[in-house]
Amino acid sequence: MSENTLPGRGFREPLVIFSLCTAAIVIALFFFGGSLRQLVRESFMQRVTSAHYEILSTPDAFSRDALTEFAAQREPLFAALEKKLGDAGSNIKIRIVFDHEFRPLPQADGVSIRYYSVSGTTIRAARNEGNLRLPATADAEALLNAAWGKPGNAQIALWIATWLAGNWRGMEIGMAAAQVEQRLGHKRLASVLSDPGGEISHPEDRNLLGAAWISEIAEFGGRSAVRKLYAAKMPHPNVAEVANVLGTTPLELDRQWQLWIYAYLAGMPSTPADSSAPMNMPMGSATR
Repeated sequence: MSENTLPGRGFREPLVIFSLCTAAIVIALFFFGGSLRQLVRESFMQRVTSAHYEILSTPDAFSRDALTEFAAQREPLFAALEKKLGDAGSNIKIRIVFDHEFRPLPQADGVSIRYYSVSGTTIRAARNEGNLRLPATADAEALLNAAWGKPGNAQIALWIATWLAGNWRGMEIGMAAAQVEQRLGHKRLASVLSDPGGEISHPEDRNLLGAAWISEIAEFGGRSAVRKLYAAKMPHPNVAEVANVLGTTPLELDRQWQLWIYAYLAGMPSTPADSSAPMNMPMGSATR
């Protein structure tokens, strides 16, 4: 009897192993098929490297000389970002992949669209026909990921990356934010953080004011205060939570924000509808 069963058992065991391996491959393809396909596609891309960058693109999109020039032009940006972070990323290399298959993604505010994504120190971006373009905020996000780890809140991380990049569409952040305040009137920190009353209708205005607020935090509290905000796990940040993270009070947070933005407003040219301060800026709260 045992002699008759041994061949069957010997046949079944390899079959079971084969079936398990096949199932494992199918599951891996189901869950990771997109990533594997992306990995294979990127392995065939042309690439150039510099001290802190690796740039990839399909050969038909850009020449190797164009990629080399782009990497060289990016190095001064990296140096400026690294210096602002206290030289925390000297050994970091940022990988930028220009991919024609990249699809635009929703911004952290859930409304705006952006044409790049950042995962760790890898940036994937839409391929612009004939031009190699990428906002400095993308590099800033990648450097923050490497130097400070995973952020606690995506929206605040975006504001911090914008602060680190240092400008808003070519304009100093404080002056750009002052223009928004001049147009909308002063927005308290509660509105900047969560806008419960819908006072800031355009998400770009809110993102700019958020980046300006981070600039104020950096000026008054230093880089360490910004890092605390970056790391704080706040799914829906509000003034009380932020005050707790920074070891201050909601009143003091609003007071400093108001004084900081008013200093910029005071230096702006007046319009016929303006007085020396916005009509709805409650200056009484700016005193201790």
